[in-house]
Amino acid sequence: MGAFDLVAGLTARLASAGHLDEIVDTVLHEIALLGFGTVWLAVFDDQSGKLSTLRDIVDGARVTHPSPEVVALDPRQPLGHGFREGRMINIPDPAALYILEREDDVVPPDKLALPRAAYDRLRGRPFATGPLLGSSDQPVGALALSSYRGDRPIPDEVLSGGLLRTFIDHLRIALERARHVARAARLEADAMVIAHDLNNHSGIAMLAIDIGSRSSADAFEMLPSIRRAQQAIGDLVGRLQRIARARSGEAQTADPRQIVEDVLIMAAPILREQSIRVEADLPVVPLVRGDAVVVHQVVLNLLVNARDALARVPAERRRIQVRLRADGGVVRLVVADTGPGIAPEVLARLFERFVTTKQDAHHGLGLASAAASLEEFGGQIEGHTAPAGGAVFEVTLVAALPPASAEPPVVSDAEPPGPAADEPLEPVRPLAEAPRHARILAVDDDPDVVYFIRAYLEPLGYVMVTATDAVQAIAAAKAQAFDLVLCDLGMPKHSGLDVCRSLREAAYRGKLVLMTGWDIATLRSEQRECDMLLKKPFQGTDLMHVIETLLAT
Repeated sequence: MGAFDLVAGLTARLASAGHLDEIVDTVLHEIALLGFGTVWLAVFDDQSGKLSTLRDIVDGARVTHPSPEVVALDPRQPLGHGFREGRMINIPDPAALYILEREDDVVPPDKLALPRAAYDRLRGRPFATGPLLGSSDQPVGALALSSYRGDRPIPDEVLSGGLLRTFIDHLRIALERARHVARAARLEADAMVIAHDLNNHSGIAMLAIDIGSRSSADAFEMLPSIRRAQQAIGDLVGRLQRIARARSGEAQTADPRQIVEDVLIMAAPILREQSIRVEADLPVVPLVRGDAVVVHQVVLNLLVNARDALARVPAERRRIQVRLRADGGVVRLVVADTGPGIAPEVLARLFERFVTTKQDAHHGLGLASAAASLEEFGGQIEGHTAPAGGAVFEVTLVAALPPASAEPPVVSDAEPPGPAADEPLEPVRPLAEAPRHARILAVDDDPDVVYFIRAYLEPLGYVMVTATDAVQAIAAAKAQAFDLVLCDLGMPKHSGLDVCRSLREAAYRGKLVLMTGWDIATLRSEQRECDMLLKKPFQGTDLMHVIETLLAT
């Protein structure tokens, strides 16, 4: 086969819907035929900024790692230097590198460095390494080449052109496509388990409204059902917002019990429709080191995999067990199903990327990504087939606190110690009831919101004024005095923050409350601009609590 036919064939396969691992193996095979005895390929995790080994070929033989080998980027080393410059770094003489015996060794400013283990593995052979960049020059992976036609230095022209350059381009495209497929799969999994629940709750509320419109009696009877449905929708949105929180890059902790509960609640309707029974044992456990989004994706991935496996067994045998327990300095999560188990040929490669048993899938990145992401925080994941059948996965997470500190507080039946005999008893001060004649300005660009706030508060004795944009709100506040302003955070043209700042600049001394449907945990700067944040959706009792708390002070 000529070079043109080879490249044309690879391009056609890349454009097809076939398995991407086949393309990777084929391209690496062709690179080896160009004279490279050692080829290393890794994928880049943009969340952790680390690389995870995908393929490792040494002296023509593939090396299998029990779990993804994670490599951190170090700008002192050729690979990290290549990422910084966006190109392959050619090292014709590894002896000229500074050898790192320890991580904290100081490298001379005019040298690149290489850890002792990597240097010994290369056995002094020339090598080249650098990033694989996607269509927008974002890193998608990394490549290292060595043992070129024996131990020869790699000519620069070989790296910059010809078939090798074409093969590298194919690898870039394959890895970028794999990332897009994996990201879409994660979004699809989340969307799948929530869309059904949202539609169910919305349908209940809409049908209850239709029934309530028949008469006053029917309306009164349907109100509790409508409230329960709306509360369920608000709770579901709150769970989604916890999932969607951006990673901060700081030291993080996650609550595995809450995460597992969130996933199980969202997935419950889908599992129930497929006759899958879930047995959950979720005691209180310590917080763990790690990112909550990563832990959520791991749990959801395991649950979806279990659901898919159970599709191949009779409905009466479909069962998933989810168990959580503290074990010294770690927390262990076990997800087991009663499916056919893990095939022996798959078990050995379970956490390799692009390995999948799903007939309609072509990415196979879930478990590999889970293992690599967990490793970043010291966690791990293992899988096996139970003696009685069925797949068992155990996730180990490192506890963020000593186990004793995570125990729930003990409530004593004994009376707490009272004041000394010579100390006067201070009466308990209940929350003072806010004056019901207080003047309140409600601001929201949705007229229905301010209408219902006014309709709820006015009969209670509050003097209400409403506005539907920032300009109206600021003008109203300058024209008359208000004890409290309720303002929506996200409004067009001028936000609630703009309203707060303008009012403070105009010497407004009343209380400011920002209402928002966004996740309050992500609004640290906004919290400094007001007296309190009120999370939408809220009930009348929530609204009253905020008003009475602020005005009582």
